Amino acid sequence: MQELTIHPPVSKFVLNGADLMLPGVLVPANGVVGFGTVTKGQPRCIKIDGNPYAIAVGRMLVNQTQMEKLKGKGMEVLHVYKDGLWAQCGKVKPNAGFTEEEEVAPCSESEWNKDNKELQESATKDAAETGDKPAEEKPSGGMQAAADWTQDDLLDFTFLQAMKQSLADDKALPIEASELYEKHMKPARRRARPEGTTLDVKKSSHKQIGKFLNAMRKSKAIDVTEKKGVIHVSKVDRNHKVFAALETKFADEIAVVPAAVAPAAPAATGGLPPPKVTALWKPSHYLEAIWKAMGKKKDDLFSWDEARSIVFNYIEQENLGKDGSIKMNEGLLEALWKTASGQKKDQKWPEEVDAEQVEEKLEDRLQRYTTIDVAGVGPTTRKGPPLNIAISLSRKGAHNVTRICNLEAYGLDPEALGDELKRKLNCTVYIEEMPGKNVKEKMLQLQGHVDQELGQFLEQRYGITKKFLEVK
Repeated sequence: MQELTIHPPVSKFVLNGADLMLPGVLVPANGVVGFGTVTKGQPRCIKIDGNPYAIAVGRMLVNQTQMEKLKGKGMEVLHVYKDGLWAQCGKVKPNAGFTEEEEVAPCSESEWNKDNKELQESATKDAAETGDKPAEEKPSGGMQAAADWTQDDLLDFTFLQAMKQSLADDKALPIEASELYEKHMKPARRRARPEGTTLDVKKSSHKQIGKFLNAMRKSKAIDVTEKKGVIHVSKVDRNHKVFAALETKFADEIAVVPAAVAPAAPAATGGLPPPKVTALWKPSHYLEAIWKAMGKKKDDLFSWDEARSIVFNYIEQENLGKDGSIKMNEGLLEALWKTASGQKKDQKWPEEVDAEQVEEKLEDRLQRYTTIDVAGVGPTTRKGPPLNIAISLSRKGAHNVTRICNLEAYGLDPEALGDELKRKLNCTVYIEEMPGKNVKEKMLQLQGHVDQELGQFLEQRYGITKKFLEVK
């Protein structure tokens, strides 16, 4: 689960039932982009600075733009340490920082390991008394960092290990810079970071994880994309000389670490894979000339990387890029800056821009589409961002009813699905037209509150898990 980190003193307010206010949130090392993509309703956990375990979980009340302002209420807190759910589940204290005090305190992994050792000794003692054999922890491998390592060395090593261990499979790409740093480079438990070290990009020469990745990009060891300030690693050339040099540099440390197999993506219940959601983009008429010049059809759909490559290949073909800046020609101005409404009086167009400005303008000239590929159904492509299947519970007269919308986005026919559910759930089924002009979608209505039964059916029949459902 994605996280938000707060100052330890803020934890007492959260533990007392308050929702999370954004001024109490710590900004990641690489700035607000380190929060990742924020959407309203998104589930996240809350951690305190200096403790690896969450103190609460909730859902976001703000979107990306509101999040970046760091003002007002940001998260509705649903479950916290020491609440009724915690008590019902055995009153487990994750580590020594979780005490009876009002606040949760910082607690390093070494302190947690000490606590865990005590638990292991206790389990061994209990096992001796009962005759049971306790579970054993696998050794960490004893990987140690050299005494003269700098933060730059640690960055290089943890990046190399992340690409060899937890991100060894290209299927994990693209990945946000913040997720790469927080979940794959910093943790010692993934054998990315050597024991006894603390990775802090702010203390390196790069200062930000984004700048470190851009340095790797310039060496052509990786490809990155940046959209609205969020950096993603999109491709990795593991045979590049940069990786070979790092392998040689850290040969002694790598030798004690066994190779890890990248974990496979969990399949849905019943063995069916969950739906695959792909973002695609269609060029507007403004981009037609550039697409034609590069031999592309403007009516086709493209990934963001493909669309970006078309524009930057055009820039390279026209010799417009030099020393990080891009010179404007009439083709670029017509495609990205000028509008059909014409030029305002005294309006001036830029003569030179940077790559980020080109990407920003390009996104404005692309139309968003989404393809959802459901097991046994096939891919369905529709204009706009991805939609969840919306399930609402209400009453109609004297009866409870369950209404289901957005089935067509997943390639499901409401009428055919209704016939199947009628037999499966033994309930009355109605099909209604969705309100609005030129709307072809239909709403499926089932008698009774059957959201749980419906969720189980969709997961077993199509692999559509709860992640793709929105119940109101």
